[in-house]
Amino acid sequence: MKLPVTHRGMIQTALGAVFYLISDGRSATDTAANEHRRPPVLCFHMSPRSSDEFSEVLPLLASGGAGAGSSNEGGRAVIAFDIPGYGASENPPRSCTIDELSDACLQAADSILERGAALATSASDDATTTDQNQHQRGHDYVAIGSLLGNYFCLSLAARHPGAIRAGILANPWFNPGARGMTASGGNGSIPDSFVLEDDGSHLAGLHAKRSTWLDNELNLRVVRSEIEYLSNRRVRYAKGISIEGGNDYNFVAAVERIHRNKESGDDEKGRPCRFLCLKGAACATLFDAFGLDGTERFEQACRMFGSNGGLEVVTLGGERSTLNLVNQMPEEFAAACNEFLSGHGL
Repeated sequence: MKLPVTHRGMIQTALGAVFYLISDGRSATDTAANEHRRPPVLCFHMSPRSSDEFSEVLPLLASGGAGAGSSNEGGRAVIAFDIPGYGASENPPRSCTIDELSDACLQAADSILERGAALATSASDDATTTDQNQHQRGHDYVAIGSLLGNYFCLSLAARHPGAIRAGILANPWFNPGARGMTASGGNGSIPDSFVLEDDGSHLAGLHAKRSTWLDNELNLRVVRSEIEYLSNRRVRYAKGISIEGGNDYNFVAAVERIHRNKESGDDEKGRPCRFLCLKGAACATLFDAFGLDGTERFEQACRMFGSNGGLEVVTLGGERSTLNLVNQMPEEFAAACNEFLSGHGL
């Protein structure tokens, strides 16, 4: 089977221009009719990565797991973003929370899909971008996250019941003491812990800190993304602009809100959001070694979801099942995602 091609683009949002990759496995007929028989997938990367983290899995997810010789009738559109402030995306113009960043990405997804449908039905290129309410008119999504990206999945699922049909969390970890960040405007510069050394040793240090579990090729990609992130951070820190990180995001409150939505029937479409937690065995072990309680945090996250049903758990093992398993185990990762989604008619 020929896999869908991945394209790249930029789109303007309320928090600046956002870079994205898109792989569309739908047939031309489905695209023109705007028929999303399989909900589009939104992918959110870890920190300090970018959409490059999902480069290998985008076409595998877009194909929907169709076998050799199959048509693309079971395909879907898959979009991976560079979160504002990361990769090739612009820095946000002000300090912002994960909730605000995820809303900007949701708005971008609505606009990307609407523009694609318009181009498929008309030779003219006069399609206007949609506003932040586009998803309320019918777009459903699946959200996939990796580490930091998991918080974006939870943020959308908790605050937009009905818009997110399923969430897939790769290596979920959370700070049990987090209470959230309050967004505010710039108020003087923010000290940056990343120091530029005259001998360039700061660059060698970026390679060295992951060299024990990444091969040189993948490490080069990771370092490139981190340099982009650190360069962006230096610019926004000088303006007093901060972005909420994983240590601040209130994971527990988001899961509790998802449960309340389900119990109160706030999902206006009557379809509870399903979740899959993917555990990289080597990642949990690595986090344990760092003193971050990776195994315990994963089990706690599963218990929180499992207390109200709607959760499936898959463990990927072996030496490649690190925090970079999306890159190191793309076929296994995509297969687990596609099987989960197909099992729920998604």
